[in-house]
Amino acid sequence: MRFMGTAAATVFGSGYSPFAPGTAGSLVAAGAFLLTAELSGWGNLPIILLLPISVLGYWGCFFGHRMWGGDPSKVTSDEFVGCWIACLAVPSRWGILGILAAFLLFRVFDILKPWPVCRFDRMTGPAGILLDDVAAGIIAFLILLAGRLLHFPS
Repeated sequence: MRFMGTAAATVFGSGYSPFAPGTAGSLVAAGAFLLTAELSGWGNLPIILLLPISVLGYWGCFFGHRMWGGDPSKVTSDEFVGCWIACLAVPSRWGILGILAAFLLFRVFDILKPWPVCRFDRMTGPAGILLDDVAAGIIAFLILLAGRLLHFPS
């Protein structure tokens, strides 16, 4: 159980990256999203996977909080969920460049913590660990969606 909890919390070890573990966890999410989207023909599979990924992400945050306390940098399951949410706004025609844009926007909002991200960041416990990244992912999602609608209409 400890191995599975650590794997979930650190997204298979990305949290142990000596440099920017949150960025490492986000890169894993972006890569996994791209692979999933490509394998499913950019169908609904990434959307369907959001719920189990979120549940697993919360469990990783819960486990990490219990093992290491606070909001430890080695817990990257929250970045995985937030980046996945941002990637959901990327249409297939944007491909890897769209995924890169989602990744970068997510990281900017996760690092700068504008409102409401900062409100969730002040929460304690596993929910606080996860929800600030979910908020950053939603902001990135909305900006990408606005870009789709304003500059790249269907």
